[in-house]
Amino acid sequence: MKLDEIPEFLHGGDYNPDQWLDRPDILEDDIRLMKQAGVNCVSVGIFAWSALEPQEGVFRFEWLDRLMDSMYENGIHVILATPSAARPPWMAKKYPEVMRTDANRVRQLYGGRENHCESSKIWREKVRIIDEELSRRYARHPALVMWHLSNEFYGHCYCETCAANFRKWLRHRYGTIENLNRKYWSAFWSHGYSDFDEIEPPAPNGERQLHALTLDYDRFWNDLLNDFVEMEKAAVLKYGPDVPVTTNMHNMNCGVDYYKQAKHLDRISWDSYPRWHCQADKSTEWENAVGAGFTFDYARSLKHAPFYLMESAPSVPSQFEFCKLKRPGMHMLSSLQAIAHGADSVQYFQWRKSRGAVEKFHGAVVSHDGSGDTRVFRDVSEVGQKLKELSWLKGRPEISEAAVIYDYENLQALLQQVGLRRDKSFFEKLPRAHYEALLKNFVNVDVIGAEDDLSRYKLVAAPALYLFRPDTAQRIRSFVEQGGTFVMTCYSGLADENDLAFAGTLSRPEFAPHGLNDVFGLRVKEIDGLCDDEYREIEYRGKLYKALVCCELTEPAAGAGSETSGTAGAAPARCLAVYRQDFYSGTCAAAEHDFGKGRAYYMACHAEADFLRDFYSDALDAAGVKRLTESRGVGDVILRERDGVLFAMNFSTQPRTVRIGGRDVTLPGYGYEIVG
Repeated sequence: MKLDEIPEFLHGGDYNPDQWLDRPDILEDDIRLMKQAGVNCVSVGIFAWSALEPQEGVFRFEWLDRLMDSMYENGIHVILATPSAARPPWMAKKYPEVMRTDANRVRQLYGGRENHCESSKIWREKVRIIDEELSRRYARHPALVMWHLSNEFYGHCYCETCAANFRKWLRHRYGTIENLNRKYWSAFWSHGYSDFDEIEPPAPNGERQLHALTLDYDRFWNDLLNDFVEMEKAAVLKYGPDVPVTTNMHNMNCGVDYYKQAKHLDRISWDSYPRWHCQADKSTEWENAVGAGFTFDYARSLKHAPFYLMESAPSVPSQFEFCKLKRPGMHMLSSLQAIAHGADSVQYFQWRKSRGAVEKFHGAVVSHDGSGDTRVFRDVSEVGQKLKELSWLKGRPEISEAAVIYDYENLQALLQQVGLRRDKSFFEKLPRAHYEALLKNFVNVDVIGAEDDLSRYKLVAAPALYLFRPDTAQRIRSFVEQGGTFVMTCYSGLADENDLAFAGTLSRPEFAPHGLNDVFGLRVKEIDGLCDDEYREIEYRGKLYKALVCCELTEPAAGAGSETSGTAGAAPARCLAVYRQDFYSGTCAAAEHDFGKGRAYYMACHAEADFLRDFYSDALDAAGVKRLTESRGVGDVILRERDGVLFAMNFSTQPRTVRIGGRDVTLPGYGYEIVG
């Protein structure tokens, strides 16, 4: 059966029968327990290379043959993985060059996973061989519904082969060394290159100061990785081109630009491990739910289509500082959250706990006791039943009228800045803060890339969109001109795609946000960084709020910044919020400006959560964005609408009441309601 023909949500997870080949009784138990838990899909072979090819050129597929046949006979679908996430010991012993070299230029020894060199021709050839063997044997197997490439890509390699490939990449990108020097601003600290062969990848004991170089190495490696993905994709599709291909994404800042990688995949998959019930890091259930929702909406927005929750913990992950069991009700609630945000599956890592190594205490559906008589197993079985009841929603879209921009390259540029403050982790959290404010206003939200199509939305927020590509300003301008509402914040429009600051002249001065002064009706003159324990009061609609981290000093710009927009002489921005402290007291902290058929908002500071909630409440109403409830100010509740079905979810231990469809609905602690 093809993936899109499966009538139910996928329910199951990572299954590692290769760890139990000497225990056929356990493998038989697994089938019985899977049926009992409502499992209809397993992911197999993710780390099975040693079992598939124990010696170079010696293949052992008999166990996988039996597994595939058994799954099909029992009505369980298979997502079959390529084993490239971890190579067998014989390979690293014979071909040490397949191992990754760290930024300090030290090659890693055998061990771990996802630490190979994507430039290695030997590595690529060995991966191609095993992938084609899998394709030859299973591409037409009736149990197979999707290919799973590798596992959780992350990190970079800095070996000499990668360095040579990087130089080729630079030659292709810049053409001449003179052009590269201009784009890199390499006159700084006598860094002018005379030849591409002089360029070394960034290193902790080498070059770290040329920001364009760091950005380019990251871009190069993502291109290299995606070329590797295409190689694997071609190999698994060689004997069956109609099977969709995915890989499991897992961390929005792991070195992989998922917006680019998504173009090379047929389906998007995500691994989600919120830190439920642990306040050691001062997080709350609500904050964990917001974080999970943010990544779900990002995964769904990559293709604007349902995604697959490929991994989640059925009980307790083992990698956190403090490992807490899921409290009663949380497994159902967190699973339904994924469905509400657009997932077409709930899958787990892992089905059965390993007996040894680093993940032997990572939560699983079946624990070391081997029993189905556990609270976790019952929780999983209940989710399996609920997914069957909701099966008619599979494949259905989720429509959002609002979006938040999260751009991977923009974040990398922000994190390497020397200025404003030493700790740049604030920038990682900023898009989620604006996303949270929109959630609190009970609207559906997408999380999109800076190059995504803006025209599908009524309101788009761009927190700290620091890095402008050549067309960024024009795309924002067109969106607002045509009737959209755009929200931009401080620290935006400061640098180009190579992280060179925009610069003006006496006759044509340049002020942030670049190329958009007329759109926003203001220009930024200075920025004041605040210490962790500092804030400045701002007043908005008669209430006082705290401005944190930074405060920009702006001035009106009537019709400035464009000679072609046809808006010369237009009125400057209207001030919505003003600073009430420091030498910039009385100046504008947030403003709105009509431009064309739309409206542009600018926040000249980062403000506390209450301000963001109230600000977006007004902006959403002005933009005509659909609210999912008449209620306002209800805490800890997430509402999501998927194809007309409303999910109301309470991420608090206390009851919460929200108005849905003209009636008050009380949600118990960790409770939910599905309407429609």
